[in-house]
Amino acid sequence: MRHHRWRCPRCALALPANAACPDCAGRPASLEKVVAAFDYVSPADSLILRYKNARQFYLATCFAALALSAIQDQSPDWPLPPWPPGTPLIPIPGSRASLRRRGFNPASEFAAQLGRRLHSPVLHTTLYREPDSLKQSTLNRQQRQANTAHLYYCARNMPEPCAILVDDVLTTGSTLHAAANALRAAGVQRVYAVVIARTPMEERPDRHLV
Repeated sequence: MRHHRWRCPRCALALPANAACPDCAGRPASLEKVVAAFDYVSPADSLILRYKNARQFYLATCFAALALSAIQDQSPDWPLPPWPPGTPLIPIPGSRASLRRRGFNPASEFAAQLGRRLHSPVLHTTLYREPDSLKQSTLNRQQRQANTAHLYYCARNMPEPCAILVDDVLTTGSTLHAAANALRAAGVQRVYAVVIARTPMEERPDRHLV
């Protein structure tokens, strides 16, 4: 695990001192803040792969404990979190292909464990995903944004003051921003996010793009 002094205050991307965030530049502020348990780097990245591809469900408990610690670090008034107590957690829904391949949704398992620690409800059937599109891990930043622009939707109105999206790995932020837009369109006023891991620029296929 790697710690960085400088990070984007919104999406938690590790940055050179005082550098502008390439993932937030020119993007509407649909997300208030992202909290990541750790960076997607060795050796922690191997734990993510074991969790997602080898069905090692017990790791969701470990990830939730690390995420809670990160939330505490981001909360100067802890035990009050950055959002109102009892704010619902909403996992990012997986694609049909990934659900068939893995047999579970990593974001949902992580959200369930994190919800127990935060004493917050987990809404598994609030956010929906359109039929499968291109796999995000094969795309660069611009392609990811286009691929997820209208990928998520809510089947009902949600006049909530706040909600927390939950996902496993945050790379460019396209998935979270698209999901946040869907929640805001349904009536949620403010959207936060918690992820297991944040991918640094040097680990991304689009690292040379501005």
